[in-house]
Amino acid sequence: MAGFPTLVDIAKLDAGSGYPVIDETIHRSPELENFPADTIDGATMELTVLTTLPQLNFRGANQGVARVKPEWSTKIFQTAILEQQIAIDVNGVLKSSKDQARTLVSHSKPFMGATIKKIGQSIWYGTSYDTQSFPGLTSQYSSDVAHEVSAGGSSALSSIWFLCLGEEHLQVLFGNNATILMQDDWKEETAYDASGNPFLAAVNWINARPGLRLANKHAAIRISGIGTAAGKTANDSLLGAGLQLARQLDVDPTHIFMTPRSAEQIRTSRTAVNIKGIPAPRPTDFEGIPIIETNNLSNAEETLTAPQATTQVD
Repeated sequence: MAGFPTLVDIAKLDAGSGYPVIDETIHRSPELENFPADTIDGATMELTVLTTLPQLNFRGANQGVARVKPEWSTKIFQTAILEQQIAIDVNGVLKSSKDQARTLVSHSKPFMGATIKKIGQSIWYGTSYDTQSFPGLTSQYSSDVAHEVSAGGSSALSSIWFLCLGEEHLQVLFGNNATILMQDDWKEETAYDASGNPFLAAVNWINARPGLRLANKHAAIRISGIGTAAGKTANDSLLGAGLQLARQLDVDPTHIFMTPRSAEQIRTSRTAVNIKGIPAPRPTDFEGIPIIETNNLSNAEETLTAPQATTQVD
């Protein structure tokens, strides 16, 4: 996002060992290409945020005015530990390759991609689908009529988000003031197969301390309950209703995030007006606000209420 550093920008400044792989895999999570990113000291941040502006009044001559004050509240924003070990058989696999350095990078790339995707998913759902995660946007936003429009669906549900991204509005945080996404140096250690038999492995760790900060409650407007049944799909009327809520709150959204399914639903809901009868194009913006398609938003949000199980891989 212009004017604010993102994950890639800060990774370049940190010159972390994982940077080249970050640059190649981050496109799987457009959230991290667009959300502003910053680091904080420690694992949590306490922030005082403005909740209500002071109500001012005109007065007549020789009259006073009542003293008023703004309303403030304190929020604590939390980061979470995201870590994964990488291991590769030294004698059976690594030494059999013609270019060992390239093999190590290639072996790292899927793990780095999965880490970035996990952060992208957690931005939206966080502790809603993984209790060890950080609170995502569905936990932090204001789920009231001033901030949410429902499409009325009951199954195969997704959401569209109108967001105002910025340091004082909504951003990704990384804790412990460290490299945002760190890949350690490779080390040789004894590893064990499923039967407990030892072998020599090259071992590495990928770790991060991500979190999300919604500093301004008006920076996130949600269109929820988007399904596949007739009359419950995404369309321009819903987008207009979402934008109206934002404008009523004096917020100018910078981005609209949705699933590819929602984008296609909007496209098919439009009537193409041209001589050749060419179908309406896929939407790239609404009222000048860029539309970002992401697979990190779910098309089955009603199933994400329980924590995901963790699978142990030997």
